[in-house]
Amino acid sequence: MIDRNLLRLKLRDALPRSITGPTVPPFVICRVDPREIRTYLEYTVLRKYRSAGRIEPGEWDLQAKPLSESPKYRLLRGYYEGSVRKGDLTPERLREAGYPEREARSYAASGYGAYLDELFASIRERGIELEYDTAQAERTADRYDQVAVNVGREGALIFNSCGFHRLVASQLVGLEEIPVRINAVHDRWWRAHRDTANPFDEHPKLTYVGRIPIRWRDVLARA
Repeated sequence: MIDRNLLRLKLRDALPRSITGPTVPPFVICRVDPREIRTYLEYTVLRKYRSAGRIEPGEWDLQAKPLSESPKYRLLRGYYEGSVRKGDLTPERLREAGYPEREARSYAASGYGAYLDELFASIRERGIELEYDTAQAERTADRYDQVAVNVGREGALIFNSCGFHRLVASQLVGLEEIPVRINAVHDRWWRAHRDTANPFDEHPKLTYVGRIPIRWRDVLARA
């Protein structure tokens, strides 16, 4: 089956802007201090792939909530700091923290604590690596699976439902910089910076790296 989200992105990237409306290239990669990502959106507000590269008007950025107040964030921080133990990571506890039923059962059954231990150790030692151009990205979707942020009307960096564990772990272990994928950009911020050669170079917290190309064979391989 063709990945429809990737197909939409490929078409939007290829069509003239007179048809698509204002967009930025999907899957722009920047580097940022993870502590600058202080808020998040619920996954139903902006989709993690369907909204990639969109210039979005409206009040969506005003719906952002403090990341540190997320029940999932508090659970991961509690585990990292020792107030939550492996035995506490039951399906019931995960559901209480906002994990969907299927995810809660799967994580608990597979040993969530061991997974978190490995994640924290890996990110502390190696940081977050961009693996989209290596053999480690075995599935086509893996190269696009980067920590995703939106840019709000005043430039606030708002987490958007892709790469939650990596983002929180990078904050907890004290990384100074991580790669992020730009998802949606508020049209007010975009209009203020669109006439520059690279608008993301104008953002005081972001360092532009490049973009991940969407290749047709990635889409067709899933047919």
